[in-house]
Amino acid sequence: MPSSQVELYQSIDLFFNPKKVALVGASADYRKLGNSILMNLLSSEIGVFPITHSKEQVLGVKAYQSLTDLPEPVDLVIVAVAAKHCPSLMSEIRNAGAKNAVIISGGFSETGPEGAEIESILIKAARDAGVRFIGPNCVGVSNSRLFNGTFTMMPERGNIAFISQSGALGGMSIYTTRTKRIGMSKFASIGNAADVGFIEILDYFRQDPKTTVIAAYIEGIDNGRALFESLQRAAQEKPVVILKGGKSEAGGLATQSHTGSLAGSSQVFDGMIKQARCVTAPTLDTLFEICKLFDYQPLPKGCNIGIISNTGGAGVLATDAASELGLQITTLEEETKHELRQILPPMASLNNPIDVVASGGRREYRIATELLLKDPNVDMLLVICGVPTFAGMTQTEHAAGTLEAVRTTATDKPVVGVWLAGDVGKPGKDLLEMNRIPCFDDPFLAALCMTRVAEYARLNSHL
Repeated sequence: MPSSQVELYQSIDLFFNPKKVALVGASADYRKLGNSILMNLLSSEIGVFPITHSKEQVLGVKAYQSLTDLPEPVDLVIVAVAAKHCPSLMSEIRNAGAKNAVIISGGFSETGPEGAEIESILIKAARDAGVRFIGPNCVGVSNSRLFNGTFTMMPERGNIAFISQSGALGGMSIYTTRTKRIGMSKFASIGNAADVGFIEILDYFRQDPKTTVIAAYIEGIDNGRALFESLQRAAQEKPVVILKGGKSEAGGLATQSHTGSLAGSSQVFDGMIKQARCVTAPTLDTLFEICKLFDYQPLPKGCNIGIISNTGGAGVLATDAASELGLQITTLEEETKHELRQILPPMASLNNPIDVVASGGRREYRIATELLLKDPNVDMLLVICGVPTFAGMTQTEHAAGTLEAVRTTATDKPVVGVWLAGDVGKPGKDLLEMNRIPCFDDPFLAALCMTRVAEYARLNSHL
């Protein structure tokens, strides 16, 4: 890595791996952001220094009147005070030993001309002081293995790095991923991106050894060429999944009032993403489901999909979805069909999609999964189960059979599950997810995620 890149990586790394953090605007009032941020910091694995004029202690921790009163240098300062006070803090931050700051405070360019003027003053003050900052108007940053510098929850520990231009949307996404047990490595809400923005954080996440997949929510674009080059560099090393806000004319206007940036042409943006060899997510919910598949499973060698189900209707829906989204419903080898004929009942369908019928249990799922994974015409496998509540079948046996087959074949082909029947199917779904086989509730969602993974593999097949 060239020395300039090493220096850039190290400078951004201080945002995510500080040893000591000061919080300007710490509060004992649970209604204030400074209270939520402090509580999160105190539950982290770092040294914490609350800064407040009003108390000598906050939440049982010694507080300081100002940054100049700190007994030792800090690595990062988080700021949660009124916008008008932020510019004057920059020199104090540098004198406190920190080169990095996260400015949570709102009231800048997103509010209009007066706020934009304060933001300009802030940028100059930070540059003069030699301080890099994320924000303003943001939720903050977190490293799930070290500390939570936000006023939202800490994500589950994992491998997906998430950068969001919307603070609240980013924060709420963490709640969703926690519910779904989807883990993150690092989270950055960049807000107005007045200093450090998408490009530098993307480059950092690209080099981060704890990150295998990058998710990004983007609204406005200031430097399209630099963003394209950054996305292209990142996609050469790990999957990048983009959710774009402000695609419609009305959404573009909302973007400008939200983060003070311009949305840009939707068609140009979509073309740029594809050229950069990244993939897009159509919705917020699908953003992390696509990332989960990238994180859990290997990339496919092609777009030929095999489908197994014990309910014909779900197999048909999956086939429709896969075909509509551009996957190929592959023709199985005759040898595969011959082997299936030996173990499946006469009424079973031996053509892709395979229907093992409702009586198929652990054994049928194990053998069918094993045979399709060994079939050279299959690049990826979708296993669907409507968990039966009859004939003495257990809620996990179909998942157990699928898992046995995956382990036996030691496959490098991605395997995805769709486990139907709500709470009845949940134990089997959980068993697969615990073993890093992503499992969905709907065939279309599974097919969509598989399509995006196949698209990324195709776009980056030269690597």
